[in-house]
Amino acid sequence: MKYIKKAGAPHSYRIWYKQVCGTQDEDFRELKNPVKADLQRGLLKEQGWLCAYTMHRIDSHNSHIEHIKPESLCRAHQRGSDLYYENLVACFPRDGMKRENRYGAPKKDDWWEEDGADFVSPLHPACEKHFSFALDGEITAVNNHRAALATIKVLALCHPSLTDDRKRVIAEVLYGPKGDDPLSLAKADQIKANICTRSSDGRFYEFCVAIRNALDEYLRNLQKAKRRRRFAHRKR
Repeated sequence: MKYIKKAGAPHSYRIWYKQVCGTQDEDFRELKNPVKADLQRGLLKEQGWLCAYTMHRIDSHNSHIEHIKPESLCRAHQRGSDLYYENLVACFPRDGMKRENRYGAPKKDDWWEEDGADFVSPLHPACEKHFSFALDGEITAVNNHRAALATIKVLALCHPSLTDDRKRVIAEVLYGPKGDDPLSLAKADQIKANICTRSSDGRFYEFCVAIRNALDEYLRNLQKAKRRRRFAHRKR
């Protein structure tokens, strides 16, 4: 999971929100294009074009606007709260694709227990620290963190298909597209320091946090191998 720092709603959405506030149209279901498209583009830009839950690369064609606290529950608890920008993110997949996927937003669906106490939100500054990713793409909860364990289950972040996608991208970064060009220790260290930095066009690398974690393991393995070679050389 990649931390999302909210930057503020698009201008067109703020204007629309003010217009409908206190009226019968104060309902997310009343939001239409072009304002809805502006909102989605704003969320994509804010997130560096990564899915808020899975870190999949997303764009306007394969994502939807997601309510972290489910939209229907927002309306049931407080009129108009389904419009709060602080509760909105962009997620894979687009509307209409949900039944084809068994992880992320479609898996979460309308789940919400204890007002989200056992859910690690991508909007929380410490969210990245609660999950760890291995070289094979596997995800675990750091120190068996209760909310992280629940979040992995609720979003099915350990789903084989999603795990394989992470593994593939990690392998491409560490060993090259053909798998025959492993990173040196110096290069791996350099990539680790920069992999979660936005590119010049504002995008994050797909699964960047998972790659950064995998690089930790990769670097440890390289350093161990280097020590073994030194020890073997001394014994000669």
